[in-house]
Amino acid sequence: MKINELDHIKEDLNTHLTHLEDLSLFKGKPGAADAIQTLNSLADMLKGHSNKKINITTKWDGSPAIICGTDPRDGEFFVGTKGVFNKNPKLNKSIDDVETNHADQKQGDELKDKSGLRAKLKLAYEHLKKLNIKGVLQGDLMFTQGDIQTKSFEGKPYITFKPQLLTYAVPSDSDLAKKMMSAKVGIVFHTKYEGESLEDMNASFNIDLSDLTPTPDVWFDDAYIKDVSGMVNFTEQEYKQVKTSIEQANTYYKSIGNAFQFLDSTEAGKNLKDIIAANMNNNIKQGVIEQDPTKFYNSFVEDYKRRANDAIAKLKTGPEGPAGQRKLAALEQGLQFLDTNNQNLQSFYSMWLKLGAIKNAIYQKIRNIKAIDTFDEVDGELRVSDPEGFVAVDRIGNAVKIVDRLDFSRKNFNKEDLELNLNLLNDLSESRQFRNRKSVSKYSAKGAADLAFAEFCALVILNYEYKYANIASRYAYRTASYSNFDYFRNNGTDLYILLHALAGTGSVIRFADEENSKIFQKRLQINTVYLREFLNYIVSNGVNQRSLSRYLMRVSRMLMIDDSSLRAIRRLTADFPILKSREKAMVVVRTMQYLRSASPRSELLIHLQQMSRERRLEDKVKDQQKMSPAVAVGAALIGGYAGYKLVRDKKWQQKVDFKTRNLKS
Repeated sequence: MKINELDHIKEDLNTHLTHLEDLSLFKGKPGAADAIQTLNSLADMLKGHSNKKINITTKWDGSPAIICGTDPRDGEFFVGTKGVFNKNPKLNKSIDDVETNHADQKQGDELKDKSGLRAKLKLAYEHLKKLNIKGVLQGDLMFTQGDIQTKSFEGKPYITFKPQLLTYAVPSDSDLAKKMMSAKVGIVFHTKYEGESLEDMNASFNIDLSDLTPTPDVWFDDAYIKDVSGMVNFTEQEYKQVKTSIEQANTYYKSIGNAFQFLDSTEAGKNLKDIIAANMNNNIKQGVIEQDPTKFYNSFVEDYKRRANDAIAKLKTGPEGPAGQRKLAALEQGLQFLDTNNQNLQSFYSMWLKLGAIKNAIYQKIRNIKAIDTFDEVDGELRVSDPEGFVAVDRIGNAVKIVDRLDFSRKNFNKEDLELNLNLLNDLSESRQFRNRKSVSKYSAKGAADLAFAEFCALVILNYEYKYANIASRYAYRTASYSNFDYFRNNGTDLYILLHALAGTGSVIRFADEENSKIFQKRLQINTVYLREFLNYIVSNGVNQRSLSRYLMRVSRMLMIDDSSLRAIRRLTADFPILKSREKAMVVVRTMQYLRSASPRSELLIHLQQMSRERRLEDKVKDQQKMSPAVAVGAALIGGYAGYKLVRDKKWQQKVDFKTRNLKS
């Protein structure tokens, strides 16, 4: 792969990494075939059938990217960043070159300070040349002298470094920590380049660092996972499920017709392909991957027309000019193709979805492989995190990303906002309580059903509150964004994972108290279509009291809720808009107490706690309990609640009718 052949790729010029499922988009029919073959090889490897057709490397979250080695033109050692591959390459062959090539830059009225980058490049230049690199290598700079800190996690001391978003941690008493502490530079190499000049070099992900000269001043490693066997393996059932899914992807592949030919060989097709990619990325930026091919197709056609008309409107000569006529002709040709190939394109999108789903299943299996522990750091606290992702490399050095698409793309589209929003994003986009299947298995099926219902009640409470309605809507959207609950998804919410465990046809989760849990699950009659209807109602911020009360009642029956405290919470939640402030405080606090006990890391618990702190709800409940015995409070709010409910219902209905009459008039 020549460096100068990659200019059209919207990835790093030196890596050409793309998401596995996008091979079908960027490389057409051969790319789709490669994606299917890669998934087959990965599945075989995880079942223990690998014959070294493919390797897996870890994506390291280092910064900056360092390209270093020997300049083939003069044999001198150099260090640089991605500017090495510019038309006017910035090669640092001395400390003075670093000062010149990376001077502070004026942006508007401000001067952009690059002193930090210069300091790292100077250390890299001084110490990486000791490795005696024969060719050219690229790596991620993980740390330089002064970056390493000492922190504690779960009572154990670690050395840590944070080159970008992830914090890496190594036990302080380990040999690895000692090597890192003595090093001036730490780097992970992942790409090599060969050729007679930099501009004509070929890039490959198959690298061998055995010929480098070790030095205590540099900690270095490659990105390969040395041995997968024994670390993660598919069970027989998982392997069969993945292989069946691959066959389904292959069926879609064979039913796409001439769609690939049109997308790859015509101007209208290439334009259409760019818009398909943009449309997909836009969905991912919004935190969802549309699971219905028909809905995607219909929204895409509208988006395609809008983009084309916007481009024509911006032309100086307008639609009547030569450029406008060409674009109109391309638009007409594209729309005609879309209409004729409706089913083919839906098959294409179905294949893309299936490839992504299989990749995610594999990612779920390998995500626990870590060369070094990784954490998110929020307010000085370390929270366990997955690696940035993985890269699958075939025998000839071609590579694709194996990552959680929503999480990876969200971070890449929003890096500038991530530090500010990391806490909220984690709360809304991935389960905090259930990091893997094993964590769900600690619950009985009955306990999981009760917890799921408590989550529904919390969601309704947040939905009723103006300040938190958007949070409820986004959470419900994430939970219902897939067409079913059949697959364990890393980016699923707590509620999604509970519903998957209870009702997902593809669930392999084994609950605690296994015998009674199996009996309980057989008795459950969960209507997932109705659950998604309920969630979508919250997505729309629906606040009709009767509708939400009906939803809660029916879900209570589906989940066989017989816990008296949950039933009380349900009754009060159903009437939340018409409760007095003391009753609202009580139901919020009781819901919080339930979640703290059953699910202390619940995503929704965080927002209930925030609401409680803002309004001093727990203090109000305590004050209330001081005024009267606890039994009296319970009677007033639960048993006695029915006594005034009928009157309040009538008053509420009168208010609603009055507002309705005013609106109609």
